[in-house]
Amino acid sequence: MRGHVEATWGEWNEPQVRQQIANDLQQGRLTIIEIDATPAGVMRVDEHGSYMHIDQLFLLPAYQGLGIGTELVKDVLAQAQRKSVPVRLWVLKVNPARAFYERLGFQVFEETAASLHLRSTD
Repeated sequence: MRGHVEATWGEWNEPQVRQQIANDLQQGRLTIIEIDATPAGVMRVDEHGSYMHIDQLFLLPAYQGLGIGTELVKDVLAQAQRKSVPVRLWVLKVNPARAFYERLGFQVFEETAASLHLRSTD
């Protein structure tokens, strides 16, 4: 994400990012994604009553394009469907992940100067 953040806001604050990750791990809000017992990324999904929010889904480059992210998002969509709520997320405009989410049925419902907010259509 560093390149996308720098392209959007011009700077990356490594200590702040590491502190946020540490806080999320400590509070049990962040799941480490492991493939064959090897850390491959992280995911954070928050429940907000009327919707679920994919706050973070980051896979290391070696694990991208293998269908892992698709399966993770499909799992969240299935959970949301059982709860009869949509799934929301946001991506930076410079992040090509928008196409990934749109392939999974997400649509833009709001736009800011830096980001696009998407929600599931089911």
